[in-house]
Amino acid sequence: MQNIRNLKLPALYLRLSIGSAYLWEVADRLGMLGAHGQPHVGWGDWAHFLAYAQQVISFIPAGCVPVLAILASICEGLFGLLLIAGLFTRFAAMGSGILSFCFAVAMAISFGIDSPLGYSVFTLSAASLLLATLPQYKWSVDSLLNKKKESGAVLKSSLVAVLLIVIALNVSAQTPNVQPKAKAGKITEKYLLNQMLNENGIGNREVQMEVVNFPAGSTSPAHRHPCPTFGYVLAGEIESVFEGKYHLYKTGDAFYEKTNGLHSVTRNRDPKKPARLLVFFINQPQKPNSIRVK
Repeated sequence: MQNIRNLKLPALYLRLSIGSAYLWEVADRLGMLGAHGQPHVGWGDWAHFLAYAQQVISFIPAGCVPVLAILASICEGLFGLLLIAGLFTRFAAMGSGILSFCFAVAMAISFGIDSPLGYSVFTLSAASLLLATLPQYKWSVDSLLNKKKESGAVLKSSLVAVLLIVIALNVSAQTPNVQPKAKAGKITEKYLLNQMLNENGIGNREVQMEVVNFPAGSTSPAHRHPCPTFGYVLAGEIESVFEGKYHLYKTGDAFYEKTNGLHSVTRNRDPKKPARLLVFFINQPQKPNSIRVK
């Protein structure tokens, strides 16, 4: 009995922390926290979340991504509400553990194992599964309903049905129609300069300058640059996932990327307008500045 009493507060802490995290992420992708680019906003709308989902599960057919993104959002919202309310807590915790584990595996496949480890996705899965094994959940709807089992069964079913309908309608209302994309053109590179550096303190290095042209809707294969890289967006917008982190670079934006960082996604998401990127590499002479990753 003493052990059960000692688990009351940890169980509540797990429920509230996991549930609120899910609801925060769902609210972000539905634009409830503000527009994309504002402080404390990750995606800001469904389009940016869908682009991220395409990067995370890039190994499955593109046509399946919107459906899976909607299902995942419904599950996250449902699990978040159930965990905070303490309704069907064991079911919600188990579902959270499975969902977050699948997400962690997808991140590891697309971005490398460091991405889910760095963002503690496996930790979220483990914490959810631990919550599912606890014997009881104090200060929850479940604990109240256990006192009235007969009426509780009807109430649970009604509440779950209402929650599912509300979340499904909300996500559906916020989700844009996904139209088939036309085949994108080929990305091309125009080399501008190869210049050896003969300055004091700098030896055996060459500055390589080029303009990369991204046709509308085009995507670059996963790759690495074996040298320091600097970029400047001349026109359009470039979407990038570098070392597991999402970036959106607009016209006039400049950036730096460290040696051998993984570009799991680099693309021009605009279906109509091309994008142009000016790139500087500080590379070893006669060495390729880009290496594809299989």
